[in-house]
Amino acid sequence: MLKIQNNICFKRIHITFVPSILISMMKGIKLTLLFLLISATAFSQNSGFLNLKYEENYTPTYDEVIEMYQKLDTHHENARLFEKGLTDCGKPLHLFVMNSEPEFDVEAIRNQGKSVLLINNGIHPGEPAGIDASLQFADDILRNNEGMAQILDNTVIIIIPVYSIGGHLNRSAYNRSGQTTPYETGFRGNYANLDLNRDFTKCDSENARSFHKIFSEWEPDIFLDTHTTNGSDHQYSITLVPPPPTLFPPVMKKFLRNTFLPMLYTEMNSREYELIPYVNYFYHDPKQGIAMSQEGPRYSSGFASMFHTIGMMTENEIYKPYADRVKSCYQFIQVLAEYTSENSKNIQELRAEGIRESMAMKEFPVAYKLDSTQFQTIEFKGYEAVDEQISPVTGLPRFGYDKSQPYTAQIKYLNTWVPTETVPVPEFYVLPQSYREVIERLNLLNIQYSRLQNDTVLEVTVDYIDEITSPAQPYNGHFYHNKVETRSEVQKIKYYRGDLVIPTRQEKIKYLLEMFEPKAEDSFFRWNFFDNILDQREYFSSYGFEENALKYLEEHPEFKAEFLKAREQNPELARNHRAQLAWIYNNSEWKEKTWKRYPVGRIFQ
Repeated sequence: MLKIQNNICFKRIHITFVPSILISMMKGIKLTLLFLLISATAFSQNSGFLNLKYEENYTPTYDEVIEMYQKLDTHHENARLFEKGLTDCGKPLHLFVMNSEPEFDVEAIRNQGKSVLLINNGIHPGEPAGIDASLQFADDILRNNEGMAQILDNTVIIIIPVYSIGGHLNRSAYNRSGQTTPYETGFRGNYANLDLNRDFTKCDSENARSFHKIFSEWEPDIFLDTHTTNGSDHQYSITLVPPPPTLFPPVMKKFLRNTFLPMLYTEMNSREYELIPYVNYFYHDPKQGIAMSQEGPRYSSGFASMFHTIGMMTENEIYKPYADRVKSCYQFIQVLAEYTSENSKNIQELRAEGIRESMAMKEFPVAYKLDSTQFQTIEFKGYEAVDEQISPVTGLPRFGYDKSQPYTAQIKYLNTWVPTETVPVPEFYVLPQSYREVIERLNLLNIQYSRLQNDTVLEVTVDYIDEITSPAQPYNGHFYHNKVETRSEVQKIKYYRGDLVIPTRQEKIKYLLEMFEPKAEDSFFRWNFFDNILDQREYFSSYGFEENALKYLEEHPEFKAEFLKAREQNPELARNHRAQLAWIYNNSEWKEKTWKRYPVGRIFQ
């Protein structure tokens, strides 16, 4: 039978030997032994050390995935499979670490000057190409296939085998209606029915909490999340949602635009599987142009950008054979790992300089728009779109693609997002200790803060929420505030012993600004962590407030004049008894200061 020595498989048996083997077996060796021998030979030829079956449109079950990583752990001293916290289904989140030597301590690895590449798989378990590709890649690099082990000389590669374990366990042939292969896949929602690629900032799931710990511990330089898309049909097996340069400080922005992204496309296109930006339609027809996506912090790659990690997502094309999806994802992982290793020191230095630039910034963008006037021209290989194809199911016209009409065209690629609103960067945030869920998330990421030692009054800048809009139905478990209008005031507010004082000028400054500025796209406020301020705790009754209202008007003649003027100018107000009392209540000290007052105070220099 096939044996393993020194972590390298024995060479495959040459086919010219087979007849002699058959003859000897006909003379006495059982036919079953022949079958085992041939199977073992094919196994070593096609899959290396692991029994992957993506060529047969099969992706491994969760147990099979973990068993394969355990097998690699057992047979290679420079690889280790760790359990890193829990997931919503109660099973542990695993992390597979590969190094050039049996050293797995993060601090020791950083002291050696190595960069860290983190690969996340199975966040949507119906999109499993990255699961197979990462297994194949890990097997090949650990067996030093084609000299690949040298990648680990400068870079440690860490892999999350399956992120949405509950979703992966919910396996069926009917989970992913748009794809025909592989024959069975997992479910998009996790065990708590959350879309985990919308959960990175709000961090509702145990999966996200465990991920935060991994991310904070390893502080990866490069991050990849593997996906599959059922969008546009075209000639490419793989597309890329790139790290948006606009989300990074100047030195990293320049590197991404001029060096890193061109390298990815050039290197991929020199190999078997060409790469194209994710086909995000800006116009109806991709021939007229496509646009760069800018994923916010709720998404994995946007989350990574808050920590100056170069994060991206591959999107394999659902309509291509599953083996091509896996192989093209594998090729991208290989290209990314090779570049990370070859440029390890430079990438780390760029991140360090980017952090310094961010820590010195005075203004922070909280909103962006795509600039339609800026674009580059790229080659795009598509299929002609047909609006009047006849459906074989309904017999009626439908939209589709005619694969008998491939084309190659030069198209616009809109790849520049510009800030539309900025806020000044404070020196400190002051957070009341009552917001325990927020503090828990800060602790997961090792955010630095101190606590007040005594009750005290601080002069802070606070926002009032003037207007919000929210959907009628929840979005991933929350009523996300999609419109937020604010105004600011400077107030003296009493805080208590134990309240948090959070300095912004720390390495994770972008996370703090993204999460604590209420108008930022994925702030704690937008995700309902501070919704308690939107309720009015005090109120008035029309009968009970009458005496105090009259007294207030008598004691404040200027206010009374404003009230009478308002009543004169607004006939509807003049006819409504309660409305007039409400005007007095809401425009005087009777109105509670904390109603709609965002509870996070800012301290500026």
